[in-house]
Amino acid sequence: MTAPLAAFVPLALSTALGLTGLVLLAATPRSTIPLGSLPEETVGYFVMQLAFAIVGALVARRRPENSIGWVLGAVALASSVQFASIGYGLYGLYGTTALPAPEIALWIYSWAGVTVALFGVWIVFTFPDGRLLTRRAGAGFGILALGGVLVIVSFMFRPGPLLYLPRVVNPLGRPQLAEPLETAGVVGAALFVVAFLLGTATIRERYASARGTERQQLKWFLGGLVLLGLVMIPALPFALELAGGPVVRYSARLAAALALTAVPISIGIAILRYRLYDIDVLINRTLVYGALSATLLATYVLSVLALSALLRPLTGSSDLAVAGSTLAVVAAFGPLRARIQRAVDHRFSRSRYDAARTLDAFSVRLRDEVDLDAVRADLLGAVHDTVRPAHASVWLRDQP
Repeated sequence: MTAPLAAFVPLALSTALGLTGLVLLAATPRSTIPLGSLPEETVGYFVMQLAFAIVGALVARRRPENSIGWVLGAVALASSVQFASIGYGLYGLYGTTALPAPEIALWIYSWAGVTVALFGVWIVFTFPDGRLLTRRAGAGFGILALGGVLVIVSFMFRPGPLLYLPRVVNPLGRPQLAEPLETAGVVGAALFVVAFLLGTATIRERYASARGTERQQLKWFLGGLVLLGLVMIPALPFALELAGGPVVRYSARLAAALALTAVPISIGIAILRYRLYDIDVLINRTLVYGALSATLLATYVLSVLALSALLRPLTGSSDLAVAGSTLAVVAAFGPLRARIQRAVDHRFSRSRYDAARTLDAFSVRLRDEVDLDAVRADLLGAVHDTVRPAHASVWLRDQP
C-alpha cells in the first residue's frame, strides 16, 4: 500500500470504530453509563477524534516522512478503541442482546486512554519535524515510555473495579500483586509528569533556537495548547461534577472536548504551512481585544456601582447609572483600543512598533526638507528600516 493511501487508513478505521461505539452507547440503558460517557456527552469527543484523524491523514499524505501525521492518526485510533470498547462492553452487559466477553472490552477501555496520553506527549517531544533532536528529548521519551508501560500494566492487572467502572470487576485482576501494581501505577504517573516537564523544556529550547518558518510553526502549536488550557482549567471542576448543575456540567464537558480539537488543527496549520504567518496577527488581536474587553468590563461594572451609589438617592433607581456607564464605555472604546494596541505592539510586536515610529519620524522630517537628494536618502532609509527589501531605489522623473 502506498503512503498516500495508508495515510487514510487510521481515518477510516477510527471513524468506523467511533461510530460503532456511539451507536452501542445510544442503545444502552442510561443508568449504567459512567460519568462523561453518555451519548450526548461523547459527541464532543467524537468530533475531537475526527479532528485528529483528518489532520493526521492530511499531514501523513503531504509529509509522509514526518512521524507526527502518523502519531495523530494513532491518537485517533486509540480514542476510537475506547469508544468501541465501552460501547460494546456496556451494551453486552446491560443491553437487550448479550454479547461475548463484554468484561474484556471494558478492560481494554480502562487502560486504552493511557496510550492516547503517550502519543500526545510524543508530539510535544518531536514537534514540528517528528524527530528527537537532543539527548534530553531522547531521555524524556525513554522516561515517557517506561512510565506508560508501568501505568498500563497497573491498570491491566490490579484487582477490584475497573477504572471509571465501579460496577465491573477487573476480569484479569491479580489480588496477590495488588501492592506492587499500586506502586507501579504511582511510579508510572510520576514518570509521566517528569516526561511532560522534559517535553516542555524541549519545546522551549526549540523555540529559543528556532528562526523563520520553524518559529511560526511552534507559535501555532503553543497557541493551540494555550487555548486548550484556557478552556480546560475553568471547565474541570464542572466536568468532574464538583460544582454547577447538570446543564453547566454537560456544557463544561462539551467545551473541554471541543477545545481538544485546537491541538490537531494548530498542528495541521503549522506543518502544512497554511497561512502560517497569520499567527502573529492572531496573537496580536487576541492580546488587544482580550485586554480591551477586560478593561471595558471592569470600567462598566465600577461605573455602574459608583453612579448607582451617587444617583439612587436622587432618582430612586439605577437606570440612569446603567445608561451613563454604557455611553462612557462606548465613548472609551476607540481611544482605549488604540492605546492598548500601541502598548501591545511596544511589548510584543517590536518590528511593527519600530516601523510605525520610523514612518512618523520620516513624516516629521519631510515637512521641512526641500533638498530632493536628502528626501530620497530619507525615503530609502525608511523603506529599508520598515520593509527590509533586498534592494530599493527611487526614480525621479525629469521636469519637461
